[in-house]
Amino acid sequence: MALPATSSIPAMQRIAFIGPAGSSLGRLRDLLFADVVARGHKVTVIAPELAGADARALQALDVAHTVLAPEASGPRLFSDWRAIGALKQVLADWAPHVVVAYGGQTMVHGALAAKAVGTEHVVLVIDGLPEHRFAGALAADEMPAWRYGQALRAADHAVFHNRDDLALLTKLGLVPSPLPVSVVPGTGVDLAGSTALPLPPLSQGLVFLMIAGLDRRRGVMEYCAAAAKLRERAPASRFLLAVLPDEGAKPIAMADLERCTDIEFIGLAEDHAELMQEAHVFVYPGYAEGMPQPLLHALACGRPVLATNVAGCREAVDERVNGCLVEPRNADALADAMESFLRRPDLIPAMARASRAKAERFDSAASVRDALLRMLRVG
Repeated sequence: MALPATSSIPAMQRIAFIGPAGSSLGRLRDLLFADVVARGHKVTVIAPELAGADARALQALDVAHTVLAPEASGPRLFSDWRAIGALKQVLADWAPHVVVAYGGQTMVHGALAAKAVGTEHVVLVIDGLPEHRFAGALAADEMPAWRYGQALRAADHAVFHNRDDLALLTKLGLVPSPLPVSVVPGTGVDLAGSTALPLPPLSQGLVFLMIAGLDRRRGVMEYCAAAAKLRERAPASRFLLAVLPDEGAKPIAMADLERCTDIEFIGLAEDHAELMQEAHVFVYPGYAEGMPQPLLHALACGRPVLATNVAGCREAVDERVNGCLVEPRNADALADAMESFLRRPDLIPAMARASRAKAERFDSAASVRDALLRMLRVG
């Protein structure tokens, strides 16, 4: 991409990030914000109300936060107009040079609002497409294909988290041919901060681990059902579940989890490495996602991965080399795949080594950071 001449770019950039709260914002914060602020630029986050720890983390970085009000009820068209109108007012007041919009509806609303107020440089982060790939019903937080086209036409650079999503939107004719695009694996693999961990002993039964947001599209209930199917056949096995602070359109109630007595609910996943140390196999049966960061972390820690054969997830698995892929929404197939590890635990050490080797072939967190800084015109 040919960036504008440096003389036309202000020495101090004002950069606004527009998107949902939760782990997506946390990853962007940890990857980028300190570097951007250290270079003398101003950053604001336009997002829903943040948890106390997240708000304090932004304050410590000298990053401002404007609360993005919940989406108004009513017909989708009017709701969209109101959301875009509110964002236009915030952007007009703060006057950013760069807007980064991510996260489904907020990505689309943010890009359109930024374009409407004349923002100089708009970066769109497409971190996943609807589960049914525009061929089925949409969830409340999913957008039809034509809205992605609107957002892409408003962007100056688009970032995809997997090649399947880029290929689909290109096939649908929604990616303008002059638009510069990049494909990066989420926020990259932190090889320096995630060492290959030794496997726990195999003699006391296998331990499976899932880390995901409490949204039904992450496959949490299929994981619970698969654990129940395996309990009688493998009474010594353990099935761990830790959650991320994500709020989706299809949340799982705690009452539903409490009925899943075959899993060990850990609570919030605060230390991923500590959880990985206990596990032999990492499980992530999501329905659709750009690039699940827990999968990349599992690879870096050297854990075989069991994931669904969908965009993003499939890029983390070499079939029967470092794990296996199953059909989404299929608890029986998931249970069978988990049982395959129970039948051949002797293959787990080789798969663990293959996972770490695969992690080393992904873009590192440092290279993703450098690429994003260049897109923000501060690198």
